[in-house]
Amino acid sequence: APVFAEERYSARLAENNAAGALVLRVLAADTDWGQNARVRYRLEEGRVRGSPLSSYVSVQAETG
Repeated sequence: APVFAEERYSARLAENNAAGALVLRVLAADTDWGQNARVRYRLEEGRVRGSPLSSYVSVQAETG
């Protein structure tokens, strides 16, 4: 299974950041070989003030 570099990640950001601004970078590694070592990232969908989390932030699946 992939192992994250940190046990927990947390970020604070200023209000009204520009679209596309980097908020947080995470890192995970898998000790398997080839395609089985490939790690893809995604956010678990949640809600913020009644709106989907994905309407506020996104994640680059290949790079975290």
